[in-house]
Amino acid sequence: MNQTITPKRRISSIDALRGFSLIGIVLLHCMEHFDLTSFPEYATDAQRAFDMGVYDVIRFFVQGKSYAIFSMLFGLSFFIQMDNQADKGVDFRWRFLWRMALLFVLGYVNGLMYMGEFFVVYAVLGCVLVLLWRVPTKVLLAVAVVLFLQIPEWLALGNVLMGGAPNERSAMAKYMSSLYVECADIFANQGFWETIKFNLWKGQLAKCLWVVDVARYLQLIGLFIVGMLIGRKGIHRSEQSMVEASRKALPWALGLFALFYGASLVLPALGLEGYALRQARMLLRNYANLGQMILYVAGLTLLYYKSKGWRSVLDRLAPVGRMSVTNYMMQSALGVIVFYGFGLNLAMTATFAECAVAGIIICVMQIIFSNYWMRRYYYGPVEWLWRTATWMKRVPLKR
Repeated sequence: MNQTITPKRRISSIDALRGFSLIGIVLLHCMEHFDLTSFPEYATDAQRAFDMGVYDVIRFFVQGKSYAIFSMLFGLSFFIQMDNQADKGVDFRWRFLWRMALLFVLGYVNGLMYMGEFFVVYAVLGCVLVLLWRVPTKVLLAVAVVLFLQIPEWLALGNVLMGGAPNERSAMAKYMSSLYVECADIFANQGFWETIKFNLWKGQLAKCLWVVDVARYLQLIGLFIVGMLIGRKGIHRSEQSMVEASRKALPWALGLFALFYGASLVLPALGLEGYALRQARMLLRNYANLGQMILYVAGLTLLYYKSKGWRSVLDRLAPVGRMSVTNYMMQSALGVIVFYGFGLNLAMTATFAECAVAGIIICVMQIIFSNYWMRRYYYGPVEWLWRTATWMKRVPLKR
């Protein structure tokens, strides 16, 4: 207990990417009213067109991309932790499982306020990485490709295209929907303690059932693996390797995005409609999202290392990424206060443009707070608690 854990040197460009993803996450959550989605009424068609335009633009640039960056970096962080300890002759796998148990607790606490939080899911799925740690790289790559293909969803689409009926929703999916209906009334019309009471079990369960119902767990594990593979390739080890990898990835990412997003736009011309159209568009845009996510990562990495002006801007986001757990939990608390019935109740009255403004205000607050905090401390407050509990040793906090 007398030993001290020494703070490690951070890779600022990676922290900036993590901060960028957190900014996108809170903007999208504000548009979704933190799982209390409602659509405002408009006095004129022009107001409706403008407001829905704001909604569509933020969804286009953020939805499916921000969480993907965050998830990929989760896998890279796993590799870096394992690799650093392996260099010291330490097998970190059991310690990492303990770290995931602690993350589960943090996620559960966070989920008492906001049931849509994802740390519980990350903690459970993160344990899979321990099983994959020694799997050969070629096998890992193949597993990631299979996970991203989302084969069960293609089989469901193929069944409909062959003349079959859409698969009837399972009992699990129906129960999940009933939980979301129940929570909407509680979050909008009842108090703080009723929200906590619902999220003690039902809210946590609804979130986990959703992850299974939409097969999000396949994408998450695939993204974790991509982060591991980036670590194995050693791309994160030097500025030169990150720049070279980003330059190579950029045209491929652009092509991937253009191909699949373009294909999703022509689906109605192929005669698809109803379930088949929705399912095919969802699958194609999932692939397009991967391309767009890589565009963000490669583009921002190049801007960071090749443009002093952009580097200065992104360095303001790096502290947000360094204390990502603190900021994510802070977003949950601020979001429910702004949008739920026991707070400002903006979910019932605000336009999407106003929700975007609320999200921008939260982002600015977090950027200012994170830069202030990280100038004085090595870790965010929750990160320090998590790290101390992980090692059960003294961890310095103040610089």
